[in-house]
Amino acid sequence: MDYLKKLSKGNRESAVSPVIGVMLMLVVTIIVAAIVSGFAGGLINGQQKSPTLSMDVKISNSGSYIGSGFTANVLGVSQPINTKDLKIVTTWTTTMKDPTSADLSSTQQSYANGAIFNGGNTSLGNIVNVYCWQGMQTKGFTNWATAPFGMGPGISQTNPTDPIGKSASAYQKLGWFGQYALVQGVGLFAYLYGSDSGMAIGGAPGYASASGYNGATPYRYIGSGNFVNGMIDPTAAVLGTGWEQLRAGDTVSVKVIYVPTGAAIFSKDVIVEG
Repeated sequence: MDYLKKLSKGNRESAVSPVIGVMLMLVVTIIVAAIVSGFAGGLINGQQKSPTLSMDVKISNSGSYIGSGFTANVLGVSQPINTKDLKIVTTWTTTMKDPTSADLSSTQQSYANGAIFNGGNTSLGNIVNVYCWQGMQTKGFTNWATAPFGMGPGISQTNPTDPIGKSASAYQKLGWFGQYALVQGVGLFAYLYGSDSGMAIGGAPGYASASGYNGATPYRYIGSGNFVNGMIDPTAAVLGTGWEQLRAGDTVSVKVIYVPTGAAIFSKDVIVEG
């Protein structure tokens, strides 16, 4: 009997302590968690971050090309932002007040006075959105310009004061949306066809064309001469055709989207000024 007891003890395998087993499991868990955390952190750090942007945006409608349009002054950025990586989205709601305005589409011209009118547009860098003549391009060329235009630090060839007779190449350099960067001090603008001088918002009186948004009939685009029905000037390109139906006190939602990440880096409801 003693022999069997000794034999039984001799064949018994020594067991690992339960405490040591728990400690090993904890160590393995901590190592796995550290590996997963490091991997996830690498993914997050590898993603492109969106820059920050601060702007002062103004939209005005005086009923004439003088004192009307869209402006945005860059107050600050976290880094220079190339406008080719941006899109500007505007949306608004008002009522139809003059369906005979020459910038309206045929569908918009079918709206009755007083009808609810939703509008806006999306402007992409280097994608043509202006279809107009003087002030945006040279006679003989059509369907090319990208608004809003830019002026300020690092920008040249912007808004020439006398576009008549100049070559197209003079307008295909810096100054178009998509061809300049946003830094502090840069101004964006979209002016109206209505001035043969090609001047921007607040252009000098006395240069009014016989057509366009010249104030002869307040708050209406006149389709004749060099501005025919369906043309789109820079203001209509940014705010959408029919923008002239907006009045002081109306609200326009303005968003700037950073295309690489899809994030809105600027968003504001802008009150229209008269």
